[in-house]
Parts: sequence; C-alpha cells; structure tokens
Amino acid sequence: MQNNLTYEEIDIVEYLKNYCDGIEHAISNEGLAHKFSIDIRTMRNLITNLITNHHVPIGSCSKKHSGIFYCITDKDYEIASRELLSRIKNLSKRHKGLRLGYFKESKQLQLMEVI
Repeated sequence: MQNNLTYEEIDIVEYLKNYCDGIEHAISNEGLAHKFSIDIRTMRNLITNLITNHHVPIGSCSKKHSGIFYCITDKDYEIASRELLSRIKNLSKRHKGLRLGYFKESKQLQLMEVI
C-alpha cells in the first residue's frame, strides 16, 4: 500500500481490516458509506481508488455475502476476482449490444437517406 493515502482512505482501510476482514464480515456499500457519513457514489470512488491506485486488497461480492470486505484468504481473493471477471464479461456483452444496435440503426438511417 502506498503512503499517500488521505486520512479518510486510511480510516476506511483500517475499518475494513478490523471489522470487515474476509467475506464472512462483508459490509454493504450503503452501510460503509453511512459509517463514514459520505454518499454511496463517493464511497465507491474511494474504494475503486484504494484498489486501483493503492493496491489495497478490497473485494466485493453481490451474491451470498453481499458487500465489501478486506481480502485475507485465498478464498476471499478468488471470490472477489470472480466477481470482477463476471462484471467485465457482462460489460463486454453490453458493449457488443451497443455496437450492434448503433451500426444497425446507422445503416437503416443511411438507407432512408438514399430513398
């Protein structure tokens, strides 16, 4: 973990380490945001920054134990990793649908302009 965390980020990491260690102790986004008196979008952005830029092993899962947790075991890591890969796969499908729909619509508009 890098040293240039904000005080708020340090507090969040310490909270997750002490109270949300492992998927069995996951906390919802809403619960964590409420704990720190910030809105959910800001909390999501802080968590994303902690993972992406500071390499803090924070996982999330939207299935059995819904919420955010500090990864402490291989099982935690595997669950968090599968969750991210599933989201990537679904976003890829969404992108494909957008692309196909756009170009289908675009070709229909071109045909209408010719007629």
